[in-house]
Amino acid sequence: MASIIQNVVDMIGYFTDAALAFPTSIILLAVGFVFVAGSSLALAYLAAGAAIDFIMPDSVGQPPAQRR
Repeated sequence: MASIIQNVVDMIGYFTDAALAFPTSIILLAVGFVFVAGSSLALAYLAAGAAIDFIMPDSVGQPPAQRR
């Protein structure tokens, strides 16, 4: 577990060094972050919707059937 935490700390340092290397590097890192975060959020939204659809019965939100 300690090596995972150390790897995350090292990764932050590497990304900081890469972002400060050239003037456009920080823009490229920000755009990459937006793409990764946006696609991750979209996948999480779709997965949550599928899980809720799987759990909830089809009759939720519909009026009861009329008897004749």
